[in-house]
Amino acid sequence: MRGITLGHSRVYGSSPDFGCCAHTRRYALYDGFKTGSQDGGPVAPLMGDFKGYDGGAGDFQLGPLAFMLNYPDHCVLYRFTPRGIGNTDMELVWFVRGDAKEGRDYERDALTWLWDRTTREDQTIITRNSEGVLSRFFEPGPYHPEQERLCIEFVDWYLDAMERSA
Repeated sequence: MRGITLGHSRVYGSSPDFGCCAHTRRYALYDGFKTGSQDGGPVAPLMGDFKGYDGGAGDFQLGPLAFMLNYPDHCVLYRFTPRGIGNTDMELVWFVRGDAKEGRDYERDALTWLWDRTTREDQTIITRNSEGVLSRFFEPGPYHPEQERLCIEFVDWYLDAMERSA
């Protein structure tokens, strides 16, 4: 969609200080979609100063361990808390307009469908990937320089931080 794209990225090595990552991106949804829902239709009342749907959404990364998905009618927050080398807690929270009432203004299942389903699918992939990495047969390979650019930046940032703290 013309004029909807906007982006800013100061993450990992390009952030002004350790952990001060900020990344935002505004982008168009699929044709005909107004929000992030199963059918693209609204799932809650418009939030904030939104007067309508323009077919766009936004992502916002807050540091290396939290990000939000923002739609005109709801927001989804992911927060990750590392608990050890192989264990991380994840909190997933949905936000709607403050005066919205469940059952009247929104249905929980419709509101949460997209990112609950996606997160469960990701959990399966991550669990299987972890099992493979822990296998005695695992041999690490290179990251794809375009598709996994943020992974490369994260690893470089992390290793640099660990080296500076030693």
